[in-house]
Amino acid sequence: MKLLTAGFFLLPVGAPRYGRERFGIGPGGPMDTRALRFNQLLLGNREDDRALEMAGPLPSFCFEEAVSVAITGNPVKIFLDGHPLAMRRSFNVRPGSALTFERIEAGGWTYLGVAGGIEGIANGEVQLKAPRLNDWSAFLPESLYCERSKDEPIRVVAGPEWDWFDTRARRRFFEQSYRVDSTDRLGCRLKGEPVYTRKPKELISSPVSAGVVQITGGGQPVVLMAGRPTIGGYPRIAFLAPTDLSRLAQTAEGQAVRFREITITEAERTYREETEWMARLERVLENQREPLLYSRSVRVNGHPFYVQITPTD
Repeated sequence: MKLLTAGFFLLPVGAPRYGRERFGIGPGGPMDTRALRFNQLLLGNREDDRALEMAGPLPSFCFEEAVSVAITGNPVKIFLDGHPLAMRRSFNVRPGSALTFERIEAGGWTYLGVAGGIEGIANGEVQLKAPRLNDWSAFLPESLYCERSKDEPIRVVAGPEWDWFDTRARRRFFEQSYRVDSTDRLGCRLKGEPVYTRKPKELISSPVSAGVVQITGGGQPVVLMAGRPTIGGYPRIAFLAPTDLSRLAQTAEGQAVRFREITITEAERTYREETEWMARLERVLENQREPLLYSRSVRVNGHPFYVQITPTD
């Protein structure tokens, strides 16, 4: 699988790999855990099978072998040999096919997966792990996608240094709308009215995880993301509910973000519900797979279409 154009950001990602934090190595993983898992389910891949995480101006590819592909995450326009395809649907490509993209909205993270997973990137080549051509196609419709509105507040629980902030500072933290100032795999930096601790304090570098909300010396929140370090020295005012971290990752620079406090019990409940829902979704997608022979481009009234050919009785 050749890179025709490199794009801005391209990284093979799979499930986070824990156990090396004591050496200062974070677990990594995707910015949008949900979108990556959707991708894996559409292709029949395992959770540790990697896909390509893409951001900014997107790359283009040429396939050297037949393989099944799926695109999930931040919405983009997809073109296979110049013909439009839908997101959140697996499709088969043939050797020599070219895959290109166009951005629909700014920001966000998009995932390109192939059946069998991705090994890595080297010398302009995307190395496939165990490429596979599925004889079926899967589709994730809007009715099952179930994405929460970007206007809803991000849910958080109180962090270890919560008591460092007085009632006024806590109220300001929850009542105002922040603006996403900049965001990358390390962290999402927010801008708003500053929030300060009761008294200037020094925090000994302490463990941090993805979703930790730190307050900088300037009183601005920074939410640590998938590529975060293993320790940090700013007070940790809150932790994001794990189910809301993916939504924040897909929030573009300049957009508004608000927070809402929930209890640890509520956060645990939302995580269990998300896990159970994802397990049900996996069973639904397996049962809804459509037999697939191959893909082909056709013209109808002079307009090009790329269609999937399926067998009939």
